[in-house]
Amino acid sequence: MEFKKLALAAAVAALPATGFSMEALEDSALSGVTGQDGISISLASNVTAGLKIHDKDGFTGNGVATADSGALVISGFAITRANTTDSIDIDIDTNGGTSPTLNIGVSLPTGLTVALGSVGVADSGRTVSTAGVAGGTWSSTGTVASVLNLGSMTLGATTLNIQLGNEPQGNMIALNTTITGGISLTGFSVSDANSGGSLITDLQVVDNAGTDLTLSTGINIEADGLHIGLAGLGGATGMDVRMTDLKLGTAASGSIGDVELIGLDLTGDLVIAGH
Repeated sequence: MEFKKLALAAAVAALPATGFSMEALEDSALSGVTGQDGISISLASNVTAGLKIHDKDGFTGNGVATADSGALVISGFAITRANTTDSIDIDIDTNGGTSPTLNIGVSLPTGLTVALGSVGVADSGRTVSTAGVAGGTWSSTGTVASVLNLGSMTLGATTLNIQLGNEPQGNMIALNTTITGGISLTGFSVSDANSGGSLITDLQVVDNAGTDLTLSTGINIEADGLHIGLAGLGGATGMDVRMTDLKLGTAASGSIGDVELIGLDLTGDLVIAGH
């Protein structure tokens, strides 16, 4: 009997310590979940992809007698980080009140290279079944490759902010940043597939008489399409577009030289829409 009493007393004495340990463990575990409002996403990865846009009705005229569905084919798109320890960071928050807003902040690291890929044209094999857009076939054939080679774009540290729902910042996407070294496109070319010739050059876009590129613009989806503000591209006196080693013909052709478009100042919006 004395043994049972001693065992019961020891168990009762241990309960506060056990309860304290359980409470400390629970609080520690929960702090990792509730310690910060909103959602943060860090993408420490390179990205590759392709894109096909199917023109389902084609066109007639301009030498084409019969309309047939075609496809715009973009291949070789890739995003590569200069430093594998860098990441693309995304912070997501919401705000309530009278204007509920989903806010998405995106930060891009220095030295991010975006290979914009090459643009080709093909015969579209896209069909739609009675099951709807999820059915049918997805294909293209007879691609005329590299009609337009967009080259690679290297970015400095860049930030942009996206707001959905309501837009207190005034635009769906607000891009306010200075891109160190401007935007550089290497290997840009436009090819004449029938004749075999190309326009070949490297491009750099910077502020007028500067070395960096200032961007202060807004992007919105409106009733008539995607609107990209042009007035905020470049500094107070516009921007310069520099073409290095411009060639017309083939890569083996002689160079015209280096060409500079000075003080390009744009207004209004670039509107992208279907027709």
